[in-house]
Amino acid sequence: MSVREAAVAGQFYTSDRNALKKQIGEFFSDADAEAHGIKSNAIVTPHAGYIYSGRIAALGYKALEERKTFVILSPNHTGMGESISISNAAEWSTPFGNVKVNTELSGKLAERIGSLDEVAHAGEHSIEVQLPFLQHLFGKNFSIVAVTIATQKLDELKELGSALSELDEKHGLGIIASSDFSHFVPAETAKRLDMEAIEKIKSIGVEEFHQIVMEKGLSICGMSAITALMQYCREKKFDRGELLGYDTSASASGDKMSVVGYAALAFV
Repeated sequence: MSVREAAVAGQFYTSDRNALKKQIGEFFSDADAEAHGIKSNAIVTPHAGYIYSGRIAALGYKALEERKTFVILSPNHTGMGESISISNAAEWSTPFGNVKVNTELSGKLAERIGSLDEVAHAGEHSIEVQLPFLQHLFGKNFSIVAVTIATQKLDELKELGSALSELDEKHGLGIIASSDFSHFVPAETAKRLDMEAIEKIKSIGVEEFHQIVMEKGLSICGMSAITALMQYCREKKFDRGELLGYDTSASASGDKMSVVGYAALAFV
């Protein structure tokens, strides 16, 4: 049985199980205080170190409905692997224990679009950091399909969203797009650019969002994941996206001159 071992425990989040449980519990306590009363099976959440983005991530997860299988869409930060890489490991490991991969659905998705490929996942953090939040909420009562996306081609991303919509008909999926927003710009610039893009996300403007990111060179690392999620939401007849929370790394670092932006959204 192949296990994808935790690659960034002790870096992006603590490797100490008890400390991790306490930290995530505190994030959700804060999320309870800011709860929007929204429930959705389709969310956008950040993937930075927990000290920077954990509070915003919890706002997204607070809105997440329970499902048997969650498809996690992530950017490819390493440049390794295939254009759309679907993990074929049997389980993924975290300090909370192992998470099962739905290998049947992973295979079905790969038949439609993408490839079964572990190379892209070996050092990629942006799916791994989502798992402790899911484990905190749902224990062992779920499996995942892990999809790391290198392509930025609109037609391929729309095809991925369509494939997820079709699989959802029989399997009732949860879909999570893992993304940070603006990178290494002043805080005021980050918020202005991010909100411009977020307005496109809120209106489920698939083409408009993709266009503004590409034409303006916005540094939204999970643009591809968000685009595929939005296509899924369009085909499932969602009305809109709701912004649940926004912050930048300046809240933790104090540095407002070079920040990373974080947003949580849910589609309803």
